[in-house]
Parts: sequence; structure tokens; C-alpha cells
Amino acid sequence: MEYALQQLVNGLAAGSVYAMVAVGYSLIYGALQLINFAHGDIYMFGTFVAVMMLSMTNSMWLAIVIAIVASGVIGMTVERVAYRPVRASNRIAPMISAVGAALIIRNLAQVFWGTRTYPFPSVIPYKFFTIGTITLSTLQITLLILALFCMWVLTEMLKRTKIGQAIRCVAQDIPTAQLMGIPVNRIISLIYGVGAMLGAVGGILFAIYYNSVFIGMGFLGTMKAWTAAVIGGIGNMYGAFVAGILLGVVESLASGYISSAYRDAISFGLLILVLVLRPNGLFGKQVAEKV
Repeated sequence: MEYALQQLVNGLAAGSVYAMVAVGYSLIYGALQLINFAHGDIYMFGTFVAVMMLSMTNSMWLAIVIAIVASGVIGMTVERVAYRPVRASNRIAPMISAVGAALIIRNLAQVFWGTRTYPFPSVIPYKFFTIGTITLSTLQITLLILALFCMWVLTEMLKRTKIGQAIRCVAQDIPTAQLMGIPVNRIISLIYGVGAMLGAVGGILFAIYYNSVFIGMGFLGTMKAWTAAVIGGIGNMYGAFVAGILLGVVESLASGYISSAYRDAISFGLLILVLVLRPNGLFGKQVAEKV
């Protein structure tokens, strides 16, 4: 039991990272019903920006803020250049455009920083303490608290601000929102920017937790975010957050009791199981479409 609880604690920390990436991914899909395959590569690029700014400014917090803002700008630029021209086309066109944008961002990152893995310094004091037989670290607790805080800030923004109300209106019905005087293109661009910034937060948490930044983390993040978003109910931010935590716990238990080599296989096995039993995800709902 003690070993299981320890793996549960480890899974909560990793799941916090997955949750932040999945929420940004799910926010975009929930508003526009478009799969943003460039999401992971945007946050990967933003995390590299944090590494670069750290070497230039020697200020970790300034580097993180600049990286998050840069990710938001990149997300809005990708929406304007790659998604907006094909938004009204067949759904295949935006998907292909998203893949193309992801490849461009990945190759730009490779040109700037190469293919080697960079260390990422921890800004969180790394201390251990024991509760009973469970060992906790300040890093694990901080990751979970930061993820919950960011989710709370996003929820409050969507509920209590005019921009949040506009985002919810656009997510519900774009033509009607446009008739109501909402600047739809600006709001959609903002949605991509906010989603990218949430992804950057997840990417930086990933880099802090694993003490590394590498090109492949973008693709890895896309797969984890997509898996968590589908398990939670695609388009449901709260479901994506819970599913991200669940995914981290399942992977930690799989690594502890079976083998870390089968961690990803078990994660996708969980995805298949959820799709078979609940095709709309754990928190998804069947919505009737009126013709």
C-alpha cells in the first residue's frame, strides 16, 4: 500500500503537467472543433525561448514570462496564417494545415537550437519531507498547486470577464456571435493565444520536472494532450484537466508495477478502453445537432 501511495503521488505531479497541456488543447477544440496538431510544437518552441532568455537575462522568472507571452504570439500567428484561411473549408484542410505548421515550428526550433537536449534549471527549491511512509518533494506539491491555480484563473476568466463571455459565445455559435457584434476573428485569435500560453505553462512545468528540454517534447506533448482530451471528453476543459491527472497516475502505476517500457502502451490502452465504453469520454455529453 505504501508503494502504491508513493506512485500515486509521483503520478499526480506528472499528471499536473499533462493537465495543463491538455486544457490548452481542449480549449481550442471546444471553441472551434478544430484539432490543433501544432499545439505541442508551439509550447516546445516557447520552452526553448525560456532557455534562451535565461542565458541572456539570468532572470528565471522574466524568462518564463517572456516565453509564455512568446508562445501566445506564436499561437495567434499560426491561427492567422495557417488556420483562418481554411477555417470554412472541409475539416481535412485545417488538419493538414495544422500538421504543416507543426513541422515548420519544429524545424525552426531545430535550426535555432539543434537536436541536443538542454538542461532546464529548477526554480523551485527541491526539498523532501516524509508523511508517514510517503516521501513528498516541494517540486511535486508546487506543480499540482500551479496547475490548479492556472485552471482556476482560466475558469474565472471565462465566467466573469467580457472576453470570457465572448469566448463562450463564439464556442456556442460563431455566426450568431458575429451577428451580436462580437469580433469573431479577434476572439478566435485570442483563443489560440490563450491555449498556446497554457501549453507553454505545461511545457515549462515539464522542463522543470524532468530537468530537460528537447525537440521531441512537442510531439510527445501533442500525443499526451490529445489522449487526455479524448479521455476527458474532447472539448471539455475540466474533463481534460481531470483526465490529464488520471493519465499521469496510470503511467506512474504502470511504471512502478509493470515496466516503464510499457507506460505509453498502457496509456493508449486506457484511451481505447474509454472510447469503447464511453465514446464521448468520461465527461463528454451526447449533443444533438439540429438540421
